Amino acid sequence: MKITYLTFLFLVALLPDVRSQAFLQSPMSGVEITDFTIVNYVNWAPSGISDHQCGSKTYDGHQGTDFVLPSFVAMDAGHDVLAAADGEVTFVLDTLFDRETVSDVLKGLGNYIAIRHTNGHYSYYGHLRKNSSLVTVGQQVQEGEVIAQVGSSGNSTDPHLHFELWHDSLFLVDPFAGPCGNPQSLWLTDLTYETDFRIWDSGMAEKTLTIDELRERQGLSDCCPYIMDETQTNPTSFWAQLIGLRTDDVLTIEWHTPQNQLWFSFDVVMDRDWWYYYYWSYIDPGLPTEGWWSVRLLLNGTEEDFFEFWVKYPSAVSSVAPSGCTNLPPEAIERIEVFDFMGRPIDVNAHQFQTNGNVIPLIEKVYLVDGNICVRRKLGTCP
Repeated sequence: MKITYLTFLFLVALLPDVRSQAFLQSPMSGVEITDFTIVNYVNWAPSGISDHQCGSKTYDGHQGTDFVLPSFVAMDAGHDVLAAADGEVTFVLDTLFDRETVSDVLKGLGNYIAIRHTNGHYSYYGHLRKNSSLVTVGQQVQEGEVIAQVGSSGNSTDPHLHFELWHDSLFLVDPFAGPCGNPQSLWLTDLTYETDFRIWDSGMAEKTLTIDELRERQGLSDCCPYIMDETQTNPTSFWAQLIGLRTDDVLTIEWHTPQNQLWFSFDVVMDRDWWYYYYWSYIDPGLPTEGWWSVRLLLNGTEEDFFEFWVKYPSAVSSVAPSGCTNLPPEAIERIEVFDFMGRPIDVNAHQFQTNGNVIPLIEKVYLVDGNICVRRKLGTCP
């Protein structure tokens, strides 16, 4: 998140008085790592970059903490911003466009709220959603009270909350403690400093993709890959939203034939540490072989994600191919008959599905279930 805010005067170590006593709760609703992730912290380095843990989760001139949502879909669903401590609202701006995707330092915090606390600190909540403020200037708020919602207003490229703390509105304060920052934390409950690699989200699409479409999740499958048939004219894309990439990491996307032969691969070497990264690749339609194709994401040669999709051409069983991804409620099913895409009964002994006392074995493939389809993937299941 590219952000420039207030004039940077002093970044001060906490003093052994009331200013160094923990008093803050998280300003974000939801579950850390699952619903949001922290991408950037305050930069402590006089030149270059260093966060409070001596790491690279910051950038030059960054004066706060960025709590980032996975997409605009999450923003549109509404994600509450909370008052981090008791205090009095001193400023509210709530009217600016809230779907920015291009960094512009002149736009600053965008929509934001400022709160004065009794210990002399001021907290700032930036890039808020337009018309989402629930407070007014002069209002007293309580710790944990909902004050607005996360947006992408101002100098912002993705939906996130920028949280900033000052003392007397003159001294920038980092609320986190660490070997390259303050000796004491101002958080009543410490927040996670996440550095491990993980896949936050991934999927497929029947189109080429742009970064803005990924931010918006436009034209992407909800949970399941689809069937590529003879009528398809658009490319097939695989995409992934990644956390915790390090300098010189090698990301690779491989496309494999039904015979598990490499059809096409694409890779990139990380030029620096990346804490929020989109990566995608596509292949053209008209694949020569019918059957189960696969796409795989590798990090430094190790497979991290995997999808299968069925390439189908005209055949005697073409009417068997379904078009949706539907899970049937177990309580509504008395009997299940499972077939593969060639119309053959499935008889396996791997995963099981139980309904009304009947145990049905399943494997991680695509099945016809009473005319509906659910696609299972290697590292997860359709919700």
